Amino acid sequence: MRKVSVIGYGTIGKRIADAIRLVDDIDLIGIGVRTANASIMRAYLKNIDIYCTDDSRRQGFVQTSIPLRGNLHDLLSKSDIVVDCTQAGYGKTRLSLYKKYGVKAIFQGGEKHDTTNFTYSTFGNFHEFPDQDFIRVGSCNTTGIVRLASALKEYGIEFMDTSIVRCTTDPDKANKGILNGVKPTFGVSHHGPDAQQVISDLSIYTQAVAVPMYNGHLQMHSITLNDAPDKSELAHKLSNFPRIVINDGEFGKDSNQIANTMDHLGRLRGDRPEIMIWEDSIDIRDNKIHLISSIDMQSITIPETIDCIKKIINPTLDIEQCVSETDESLSLFVNKNYKFLKKESVI
Repeated sequence: MRKVSVIGYGTIGKRIADAIRLVDDIDLIGIGVRTANASIMRAYLKNIDIYCTDDSRRQGFVQTSIPLRGNLHDLLSKSDIVVDCTQAGYGKTRLSLYKKYGVKAIFQGGEKHDTTNFTYSTFGNFHEFPDQDFIRVGSCNTTGIVRLASALKEYGIEFMDTSIVRCTTDPDKANKGILNGVKPTFGVSHHGPDAQQVISDLSIYTQAVAVPMYNGHLQMHSITLNDAPDKSELAHKLSNFPRIVINDGEFGKDSNQIANTMDHLGRLRGDRPEIMIWEDSIDIRDNKIHLISSIDMQSITIPETIDCIKKIINPTLDIEQCVSETDESLSLFVNKNYKFLKKESVI
């Protein structure tokens, strides 16, 4: 069993830590954090070992009675793999430290591609996984684009035109303030070029705006195909592709209703790693399809991160086994019938 640690216990870090604990062949040996807070207390109550990554802040843990197992160096000395979930740009500053301790590291989409020179997303480049120590997992919107493009691959994508409506913040960061307006990204957004780091021959243009909400991103796609299917075939194809769900309205007509439904289904934090495509949004005109998908930016990358860990541990692992094992461990929806692989929902 490989020993994995998580550095950073925010929006992504806490979800990855929970997911790792559900996978049989991976051992979460601890989390590395800077500051004692309510989230860290919850980790402690889950019996997760805690390490302080900033020695100048150790006193804060003493004051809150959260016991520490050591510092960052202690954690790295016990780790085979590190999943770095710290703020954008911070992970790159620790590259030399990870090299010193001989650990492999996985970075999240907040880091730039050139931190590792390989951006990973399971359905886009699993078979191109390199023999190197550092890997970056694509961002939430990039993951959504890659999954959809991979599901449509057999129809031949000529061009993908995607408009993204982004949340201004995550729910646990709303104290930073939410804009009273819409903030556009001018010109091409980073999401298309990011997706091309995964699928090099993908012809795509993306634009994005940020709006005052935090219940998930929205992607509006217009995709020109070589051979477009009819609506029934397309819905069937997408609904049977891993980590994609076709929503016929049962889950809700808007992103807030979907989040509420996930919570009522028992998903921890109301998380939804699957892309959800509204069936009513699917429209086909000649060889062009149009559809709208909902992305839970807090959890969509979690399965891909677990896949990445598993691929590092076992380079000969095939994609079907990897995806199947990960999805079963995380109790993701298995098909268009919205059935869980397990009764208990977990992430």
